[in-house]
Amino acid sequence: MNTIVGVEWPLDLFRRSARVDVARRAADMTSLSVRDRERLLAAAIREQAGRLLAARRILEVTNEALGAARRMRDLLDRRVTEGGAAQLDANLAALEALRMEADAALAAGEAEAATIELKALAGLPPDAPLAIRDSLESLVRPAFVPRLTAAAAMEARPDLREALARMTLANAQAEDARRSGGFDMTVVGSYTRARAGFDQLGFDARGVRVPIEGLFHTVTVGAKVTLPLFHRNQGALASALADRGRAEAMFDARQRAARAELDAAVARDREAQRAVELYASRVRDLARQNVDVVLEAYDLGRFPLSDLLTQQRRYLEVEAAYTEVLSRAYQTRAAVGRALGEIP
Repeated sequence: MNTIVGVEWPLDLFRRSARVDVARRAADMTSLSVRDRERLLAAAIREQAGRLLAARRILEVTNEALGAARRMRDLLDRRVTEGGAAQLDANLAALEALRMEADAALAAGEAEAATIELKALAGLPPDAPLAIRDSLESLVRPAFVPRLTAAAAMEARPDLREALARMTLANAQAEDARRSGGFDMTVVGSYTRARAGFDQLGFDARGVRVPIEGLFHTVTVGAKVTLPLFHRNQGALASALADRGRAEAMFDARQRAARAELDAAVARDREAQRAVELYASRVRDLARQNVDVVLEAYDLGRFPLSDLLTQQRRYLEVEAAYTEVLSRAYQTRAAVGRALGEIP
């Protein structure tokens, strides 16, 4: 009966450091990939918050117009009763109030849907409270001051750093493949316990009959050297070098795309600010003045009610367009932050 216990201890004279370096580079690349996902998620949340603020502003303007239309309807109803206005004017006012009520219902639905979508993006349950203190104008009107310069942003963006880390990982994998194809040494040791005997009996020194057998213990210690002659891990090395070339091409492509994304976002933000200023300083005031002039003329009997309602609708169209401009300006501002790699 033989019992053998063997132990092999690879020394990893030149391979361990390369494997450790590969693992460390892979961990760095993974963490940067997670960081880039955080950047994109933060940008998506900011963009959805802008859509919610735009929907709330539309709802607010629509509710104000609805209140004015209801007051006009009630006023004309009283005038018709008193004989001071025609029934057609009262009907037109009632029709306008109903139309505005329908628009307010649609606007309320859009605001509620935008709230639900924002909660989903932020990881909040549907019944969780959500409060946004700032208005769309307060977020858009101040001049944008980036926390990083364009050059610093290109160096800090997680997706570009991940591409660099992928290049470093490919280099580490190539070095690991190269070292794995070299020689190495393994310390080996074994212990053997052998029992041998015969079926016959013999006599010991005292003349007693005993089985003829022996118990032998053998300890072996040595070293095993791996000498690769024809297989030097050429396939893994070629694959790692190809991965490095692909990583370099990916970094170049991402760098160009990031720079173009930043330049385009800055250009859109600049022109969007001009549009916001035009609406805020001139367009809205003129639309409001037109409504006041026509309202005064209607009270004096110079214009029919239909002209007043038409002018009020134009004013609402201007407010809707202003909300769209604010929303576009907010989205371009968010795009600049995303291009700069900003994560709140």
